[in-house]
Amino acid sequence: MVSRVLSVLAVVGTASLCLASSFPGNPADMYLTSDIANEVYQYERTSPWAYVPGTYAGTAKPQVFSNASQVQPIGMYLGCVAGPAQNFYLGGFSDLTVIDSVTGAYISTFATGPRIGPATAPNGNIVVGGPTGSVEYTPGGAFVRTVHASGNGYNLHAFDGNLMYTSNWAGSFGFAIKQNFFASGLSAGPDIACPFEPQKLAIGPDGALYAANLYQASTSLPAGVYRYSGSAWTLFADGEVNTGTGPHGFAWDPVSLDLYLAFQTGEIERYNGITGVYLSQIDIVPTKLTDLLFKQVVPAPGAAGLLAIGGLLVARRRRN
Repeated sequence: MVSRVLSVLAVVGTASLCLASSFPGNPADMYLTSDIANEVYQYERTSPWAYVPGTYAGTAKPQVFSNASQVQPIGMYLGCVAGPAQNFYLGGFSDLTVIDSVTGAYISTFATGPRIGPATAPNGNIVVGGPTGSVEYTPGGAFVRTVHASGNGYNLHAFDGNLMYTSNWAGSFGFAIKQNFFASGLSAGPDIACPFEPQKLAIGPDGALYAANLYQASTSLPAGVYRYSGSAWTLFADGEVNTGTGPHGFAWDPVSLDLYLAFQTGEIERYNGITGVYLSQIDIVPTKLTDLLFKQVVPAPGAAGLLAIGGLLVARRRRN
């Protein structure tokens, strides 16, 4: 079994190197967003997780990857990575901005108005909330269609293949998550009840649905990242084990599978992405953080190779 897993690791490692060489910029780093400062910050994703100074003057940091003049005053919330150049598509409370993922420079603005939760669709296009519901655009900003007519510019999205999950930050669904088939836009099942207001949705390495709970004051549940088992939500990464109010955004490291949380109060926290155990604090950015992005996702979450890697990592940690 170990030799089989090592073979998978060798294949995945080769794929990672091949993709990394074709990606612009440094796909190994992680990027964090702030809606208060309208800035993007870059950190190395391996020890010592050093901050990478950018070329633009910043407020929370002296030099940032992208500042308010590049991001635009959109009240930046969640983002995604898409297009041939793997650029950053940053959703906000006013418009969706595209910035260059190599330089941080402004490229374009489209999908005007509140557009807080963009996600990359299975076909490489962008899905984001809009006045007609969840709307699909090409990476160049051309309107394609309304995928499903529920919600507004405050929709948040996550994809598991053709299955699209949608929640609504403004509460038009209540604390619930809709399920639709992306290709047809038709319902894929009943709404998933949620005991808290989701701040971000994502598919984890195990293929399960995860959501961030920030506003613990409105529920009896701790802040953190929760996992949906198919019938119930359980706390996966406790957001109250260290300082800070709770996470807005979160993402898994594509190689180590560590889980990183971006806190409303500026903390960047690291967890074991397989077990949810707290590991360390990376840094505190003196501003509100809203999301955390990795440019490189190899292999895709939920893939057999990723599960094999996860199993190997768990086995190693149990032996250590």
